[in-house]
Order: sequence, then C-alpha cells, then structure tokens
Amino acid sequence: MDKLHQFYCSKAWRDLSYKLKVEAGGKCNRCNNIYTDFSKLTGHHKIELNEENVSDPLISLNAEEIDIICHNCHNQEHKRFGNKQEVYIVYGSPLSGKTTLVKELMNYGDIVIDMDALWKALTFQEEFIKPNNCRFNLFKIRDELLQQVKMRYGNWYNCYIIGGYPDKYERERLVQELGAELIYCDSTKEECLSRLEKSNKPEKWLDYINDWWDKFER
Repeated sequence: MDKLHQFYCSKAWRDLSYKLKVEAGGKCNRCNNIYTDFSKLTGHHKIELNEENVSDPLISLNAEEIDIICHNCHNQEHKRFGNKQEVYIVYGSPLSGKTTLVKELMNYGDIVIDMDALWKALTFQEEFIKPNNCRFNLFKIRDELLQQVKMRYGNWYNCYIIGGYPDKYERERLVQELGAELIYCDSTKEECLSRLEKSNKPEKWLDYINDWWDKFER
C-alpha cells in the first residue's frame, strides 16, 4: 500500500477527520450543505498530499490546513487515487468502522462489495436478518461479483471489498486470487463493544464481536 493510502487508513487521520466534522457541524466548506450523516463528508487537505509531505504532521495532520467538504465537492477537486482498478479488502471486527472507512476512501466511479449491503438489497430485511433459504442466491451473486473483479471486467476505478475476514489464511488467499491489498480497520474489542452499547443493534451482535476477536489472526 502506498504512503498516501496508508495515511488515509490510519487511526490518527480518521480520528482527526471525525473531530473536524463534528466541529464543522456537518457543514461542507464548499457548497455549505449540512449533512447529519458524517460519512458523506471528507477531510480535504489545502496542500495536496504527496509521498514526501504526507509524513509531515504539520501538513497532513494540521487542522488549519484541512477543509471539511462533501464527496460531491471533493470529486470536483480531484480523484485521490489515480491508479485504475485497484482492489482493496477492508477487514476488521463488527462495528470497527469498516463501512465508514470505505466511504472516506472511495470516490465516484468506485465499486463496493459489502455482504451486509447485499443481504439487505436481496431480501429487503434489516441488516441483522439473513434468511437461511436465501444464502445460495446471495453467495452466487457475491461469487459472480468477485469473478468480475478478479478479471477486471467493467470500467470501474477502485474496488473495496468489506468483510470480517478474521482468518489470516482466508484473507491471504483472497489477496492472491484477486490481486488485492489488505486494509485493516484498526480498532479494539472495547471500542467495538462501546459502539454496540450506543447502537440499536440486537444483543446477538455481542456474539458476533466476541466470535470475531476469538478467531482473529494478525
């Protein structure tokens, strides 16, 4: 992973970006629209980051040099990563912030493969309701999408695959198969459990979190 992408995945950047969104009250510094969903906003560096200055916190982590803008305005500024059809596997514990991280990283024209989102799209149920009789169809759709990514079919730019993937062997197999890079959504078990307490998710998510951390291999 290049230095720029690594920086945007770092906890230091994610924490600072969220703090600035809160301070901005969800307002885009360009179009002045207000977003209650902070995932629709991103931190834009006034001094464009490159491989050299990204390691300088006075530039990359300087709040005075960062504007909070919406994705539409950000797309008009520039496309952050120019390499076409890169594939990233974003993995981590339930409630570690994987979806939020991908929304921060992706741009218009990228594609996302998220099993929870596929379940909702296919069954029209809440994310924690996954009818067992639909599993065959769901996984056939997933496998077809992964095959398209593997063969680089289509004109998408980057692809982000969101999943738990606690098993190291499974992650590495997928990396080799898809020609992908791994992005670990850094978190602690305590952080995930704290987010669960503040959410309206059912208690079974406690089992999901505990099970993931029991299986996790770095």
